[in-house]
Amino acid sequence: GTVPDADAPVMPRLLALSGKVDGLLIGEGVVSSVYLAGLAKRVPVVVIAGEPEQRDADIVSADNWSGAYGLVEHLVTAHGKRRLFLVDGPATSPDARVRRRAMRAVIDAYPGTVLAGRSSGRFSARSGEVAADQLLAAADGDGSLPDAIVCANDQMAIGVLRRFRAAGIRVPGDVAVVGFDDIFPATLCDPPLTTVRQPTRQLGKRACERLIERIADPSLTPQVELLPTELVLRSSCGCPPGPAAWPRDVPVEISSER
Repeated sequence: GTVPDADAPVMPRLLALSGKVDGLLIGEGVVSSVYLAGLAKRVPVVVIAGEPEQRDADIVSADNWSGAYGLVEHLVTAHGKRRLFLVDGPATSPDARVRRRAMRAVIDAYPGTVLAGRSSGRFSARSGEVAADQLLAAADGDGSLPDAIVCANDQMAIGVLRRFRAAGIRVPGDVAVVGFDDIFPATLCDPPLTTVRQPTRQLGKRACERLIERIADPSLTPQVELLPTELVLRSSCGCPPGPAAWPRDVPVEISSER
């Protein structure tokens, strides 16, 4: 594959650090998989929210598959949503890719459910605003909106809500909107945002623990650890605020699609 240009300024600094530190914690997207294997041979490395398919370094990530599958399945089974629109994250983001695959798996599992469209975003509120503007422009032509907007993170969902509110679109009356992450502003939206909570603090804790284990024993086989996520039901999908009943039978991902 091609090597992202962003790696060029980062790698010399990381290689220089590798001889001066006992180990490295690296966030997703800082180093491409092309370079990660070589770096992991020089120094113990743990990647937070990295590629689940990566086998050259330890990965500690949220269980994006179960979280996204449960969220989209809730829209379909609890609210009867059939025409779903995806506000996607960057193509290079492992989290976005897994959430996209989970949404597709729900659509495939429930006949009559369709992907009514997709907008590519950058995990920013502005990306959500752009997607909402596109939807509103299309609706001016045929007068219809999708049943639900599934956003790959909360910031983009907040951007969608902001534009819909300004345009007089009722959420969830006219269209449901959901996000992912459960950042604090999600509770302050109008309406409050249905989303999936990531165990952010636990991700950092487990990554640090795994790095200490690897420093103590560099021969450990690299592993992927997926921490559980939690469905958080609020008003933006049509639910009254309250505790969520997590689906018990979310299928395990078997797709190798990248």
